[in-house]
Amino acid sequence: MNRTVLRSLTILSLGSCLFTQLLIAAVASAQATRAKPTINITDLFQHWVHSREEEQPGGTIQIFRPALSMEFPPSRFRMAYKFARDGGCEYFALSSDDGHHFKSCKWRMSANKTTLQIVVANREAASYRIVELSKKILRLVPLAPQRGK
Repeated sequence: MNRTVLRSLTILSLGSCLFTQLLIAAVASAQATRAKPTINITDLFQHWVHSREEEQPGGTIQIFRPALSMEFPPSRFRMAYKFARDGGCEYFALSSDDGHHFKSCKWRMSANKTTLQIVVANREAASYRIVELSKKILRLVPLAPQRGK
């Protein structure tokens, strides 16, 4: 009886070790995939709307969806961007009278296509790390503010 129990425990511990190794490998693979997103720049050229309802509370990732992809819940202000192929863009601005309108800006992407920078009037720049970009979703992490040249 002791041998049977010992064998069972040995088999269970080997199984849990294998499962743990597979789990660690899967997490490492997922992190490597997230670290180097495959970006098709043409997916950026559309009207994106901030979908904060999909974000994790306290998380750093901002989620944007194409403007016509869903009916967004009512909101006092919802950030939006329109990106054009020529490097021009527009962002939704909230004015002092609580009005909403689009303002012109420019965008540029890093050579490795992981950082998106939005420049307003050649001065202030908002930089984002691109976590995911497809025709249906844009996931961004804001980076520290920079000054444009």
